[in-house]
Amino acid sequence: MKLVATLATLIALSGICLLFIVIGGFGLQTLASNPSLTLHFSWNPKANEFGVLTMLVNSLTLSFSTLFVAFPLALGIACFLILPTKSKISKILQGYLSFLVRFMGSIPTVLYAFGALFLLIPLLRESFGGSGRNLLACICVLSLVILPTMILLLESGLKKPFLSQHLNGLALGMHDFETLLFVVIPKAKSVILGAFLLGLGRALGDTMIALMLSSNATILATSLFDPLRVLSAHIALITANESIGDAYNALFVSGFLLIVVNAILVLLARGILHKDSKLL
Repeated sequence: MKLVATLATLIALSGICLLFIVIGGFGLQTLASNPSLTLHFSWNPKANEFGVLTMLVNSLTLSFSTLFVAFPLALGIACFLILPTKSKISKILQGYLSFLVRFMGSIPTVLYAFGALFLLIPLLRESFGGSGRNLLACICVLSLVILPTMILLLESGLKKPFLSQHLNGLALGMHDFETLLFVVIPKAKSVILGAFLLGLGRALGDTMIALMLSSNATILATSLFDPLRVLSAHIALITANESIGDAYNALFVSGFLLIVVNAILVLLARGILHKDSKLL
């Protein structure tokens, strides 16, 4: 078993390294040969403008806006699933909710987007005008997509510490919710931060939601009702139409920027956790 685990780890690491070398190599080569080609905010191939910074900012806007909505919901649902209850109704709700979360995690992203085209987009169009394909639509649907991942990680990460502190909390006269809120969660920063980063990475890398629900306009989204194009959707769109030239080369810069952003976020998180461990 150890040999199998070691081989699996080496294969996974080799794949990640190869991906980074290919995308990073071509991306850095494009940046080194002509930095002004892609590092600006205008994408207009007819005018030889291939800036990808607009899509990068839109990716960050969509991802953090989605986390702002989804993460509190994920933490609340995880706490509800963890807390013991004597009520039959609550137990039934916990069972159904646990099943629903796992079922949602198995649904392909394209089905979420396809369903939103017929359910959410017409509602937004009638309520706020415009096409209905905007930042708000992407946030609503992408929140549903990343919820199961964060809920399951939070539930598994918080449940064991809660069970170990449950009796201690009762001895101090604390309710179960108080034990979870004031004892378990403050000491579970690594679990919470891990769930946040996993959700953020899922949001940054998602393609189908933004591709199908955002109109893919290459402008900066400054309100919830603006159309937008994110890096992952941009890569999918251009790959379908280009195989050579500056537009195609700019895709490697897009992929490289996604890798760099994720790496920076992970390093920041590790730095925060390391600082907290020293303080403790």
